[in-house]
Amino acid sequence: MLCTSYSGFAVTDSLIIKGRILNLTGRLYRQAPSVTFSRNNILQPQSELSKQALLQADGSFRVSLPILFSSEEIYLDYSGKAFTTFLGSPGEVEITFNGDSISKAKKLFYFAGVNATANNLYPQYLASLNNALAANSVLGTKFYDTFWDKSFSEATKAASARAELRVSALLQTSNSIPDKPLTQWVQSIAEDERYQNLYEYLLSNQLDVPKSDSWLVDLKKLAKAPLTGQRASLAGRISSYADLKKQIWANGASPKVNSLQVRLMGTMIKNNTTGLTDDETEKLDVIIERGKAEKIEMDFLNNLYKRNTTLLDLLFAYEAESRLNHTQFDSTSSDFLNARYLPKNFYKFSYKNQLSLNKYIQTRLISPQFRQSLDEIVRLEVKDSVNINKMISFRDLKATPTEVLPEYWLAESDSRGNSWFTSITDQYKGKTLYILKWNIDDQKSRDDLEYAASLRAQLPTDVEFIYLHLPTDENPVSYDLVKQYIVRHQLKGVHMFVNGNQLIDLLIRLNPLDSATYAIIKPNGKFETKKAPSPGQTELILKAIREARN
Repeated sequence: MLCTSYSGFAVTDSLIIKGRILNLTGRLYRQAPSVTFSRNNILQPQSELSKQALLQADGSFRVSLPILFSSEEIYLDYSGKAFTTFLGSPGEVEITFNGDSISKAKKLFYFAGVNATANNLYPQYLASLNNALAANSVLGTKFYDTFWDKSFSEATKAASARAELRVSALLQTSNSIPDKPLTQWVQSIAEDERYQNLYEYLLSNQLDVPKSDSWLVDLKKLAKAPLTGQRASLAGRISSYADLKKQIWANGASPKVNSLQVRLMGTMIKNNTTGLTDDETEKLDVIIERGKAEKIEMDFLNNLYKRNTTLLDLLFAYEAESRLNHTQFDSTSSDFLNARYLPKNFYKFSYKNQLSLNKYIQTRLISPQFRQSLDEIVRLEVKDSVNINKMISFRDLKATPTEVLPEYWLAESDSRGNSWFTSITDQYKGKTLYILKWNIDDQKSRDDLEYAASLRAQLPTDVEFIYLHLPTDENPVSYDLVKQYIVRHQLKGVHMFVNGNQLIDLLIRLNPLDSATYAIIKPNGKFETKKAPSPGQTELILKAIREARN
């Protein structure tokens, strides 16, 4: 997952996390002077939101995290040396663990405060679960070997049986009455995995939810606590399923969608058009109150629309997708998909338009959790606005890479693709080069590049990343949006903006020359491989790059 630091949020409840590492030695303190705490955002399942707690000399730490749901999974990572998951709620939790026992203790972490019983029992539950899954290979270790080949009714039964097995492990966790927060936590994870398995099945087979299984589209759970990693993952699969449905509809099978209501159209125009006269405002109020318009009034609305076409086009596009969501999903699911509209399309919008869309969408959402989740990630998305403006305003691109921001190099040329690419790689002879071919419109590219920044941070300085942004003839992409994306996702390295003629010239040299393909060039300038692993295949690509360096 991509870790992003907090920078400011809407007013929310908070979880105060405090604790202490017992027997913290000077050496351990120097190696790992902080503890990182992370949580999920349901609208962006590929991301974790993180905050560091600096250690004091006595091993104590304290940090505050915003909480959007009444309970959420929180992840503690002590510099890769120790890790645990716990349940957080508004209030205070205290965590203690022993620095001498990090690699030895059977139970390392001890909790006090909110959800203390659930958090202290959770490792015991996981041990019971692992035993149960190992003892029942059909529902455990070999579950997915046969799951995809089943009929949907068989897959439904298998997913339900696996969920029941996960919950049954609670019985071996405590001799007393099961702790309520732990029970709700475990049941939520089991049920969300069941739903996710079935949505994965539907996606892999490009199937609709059968009418007899309409419960699958009743997703009120998305707005309920606890928010877990499993819930965020399920939300991602539901989003993918909705996107697949819309692709199918775009190819001619679209359901009937009601046109935009006149009342809503009038309200949108009134609230987003400056300089309205008193007479125009009065006419709009009459149309809004009546909820319908005659032809002359529609002409009036269209003329007002033209005064702020850019913004209103954005809002109308959102409303069009919102109406589509409401045709297929229950109110909570459609509310979630409406909230997800902006995060899904961040890469298409300038940060100014992101802020405008967020302001509008906030007024259209029902769930306060979805509103706060959207506001949270929009604030993170636009936090680099100063560097984004600096990157966008730089126009004097040359064939030789220019360092526009520290460690961000940009290049553009009208030269032949082969000669230009060679001239750049020659500048970096002696270094190992990781070549990343991508396009901002390509979903696979965007998914892969989520891992590029953390991958680069794990490599020595004698490795350089060279990004080739490939052109799209059908829908040319604004380089300003590409630059914004580069900064937002911390894609440090050398960026080459390749045009159509250069692409043809590079076909043989860089084959395959498709988005989301990768290559490695050795320090001597020769290719190690033209089919390198993606940034997301972390272990494989690290191994491949290290071998190329030798």
